[in-house]
Amino acid sequence: MIDHNEIMPLNYFNYGGVYSGEHQGMRYMIKRIGEKPDFKLAAYAWQAPYGYDATPKEEILSCEFEKTEEGRTQAIDWLLDMYADNRERWNSAPSILDATIDLNSIYS
Repeated sequence: MIDHNEIMPLNYFNYGGVYSGEHQGMRYMIKRIGEKPDFKLAAYAWQAPYGYDATPKEEILSCEFEKTEEGRTQAIDWLLDMYADNRERWNSAPSILDATIDLNSIYS
């Protein structure tokens, strides 16, 4: 479950921390992007079972937020909305055992 209390606090992201997880077929990540002093938070969502680097970029949903506590809350709410709005997509995620991986596209 994606829970506001379980996702790392803003200070974690201020120091470059990356938080990622999975919820019922939806993988997600929140991280800091940009350069000092104009950092922002970015949230990403994509279909399991693949990791971020193994997923085609056109299949990854993303949104940027201000690097504030309100921005952190908005990023978490955005992830919750992405889960609710795309539930059919997440429910159709293949098992890791059924997934095909093209290593050439990952490492090219």
